[in-house]
Amino acid sequence: MKNFMGFIPIAVVVLQLVSHSVQAEDVVSDKESLRGIKRIAVTTGKISRSAKKMGINKNSLRKYTELKLQAEGITVANHDELHADSEIPSLQVGFYLSYSKPAYVYTVMVGLNEKVHLERDPKIILYAMPWWRIIRGENIGRIGFEKEVEGTLRKILNEFVNDYFSVNPKQTIK
Repeated sequence: MKNFMGFIPIAVVVLQLVSHSVQAEDVVSDKESLRGIKRIAVTTGKISRSAKKMGINKNSLRKYTELKLQAEGITVANHDELHADSEIPSLQVGFYLSYSKPAYVYTVMVGLNEKVHLERDPKIILYAMPWWRIIRGENIGRIGFEKEVEGTLRKILNEFVNDYFSVNPKQTIK
C-alpha cells in the first residue's frame, strides 16, 4: 500500500501532462508558430535525478537533437549565437523518469521556446512555447531503456520537422 500511495502523485502529474499533450496536438494552428523561423537553437530543460542515474544527460539530449535537426536541413544556432541574440527561438528538450515496480515511467518533453512581445504593450517581453509535445512511455526493466527513450525523442523530433517544413518549404536549387 505504501508503494501504491507514492505512485498516486506521480500518476496524477503524468496524466495532467498527457492531457495537455492531447490538447496541444489537437490545435492545428500550433505549427503556424513555426512559420518564418530561419534558425533554431537547442536547449535542455529539466532532467530528473532518476534519469541522470540511468545515464540520460543534458549534453547527450542536446547533441542528439541538434544532429537530428541538422540532418533534416534545419539550421541550428549554437549556444554562443543564442546568448548573443535573444530573438533566436530554441527547441527545449526535457526528460523525467520515475520507477514504480516493476516499470520505469518516463516523459519526454519538447517545446519551442520563443521570445514574444505583447501586442498591447511591446515593452513587455515574455517567453512562450507556441509549439510543444509531451509523450510518455513505459519500459519494464533496464534492458533496452536507452533505445526506447531515443525512439520516443526521434518520434517527437520527426513531428517537429514535419510541422516545420509544412510551413517552411525546403528551397530547391535550380
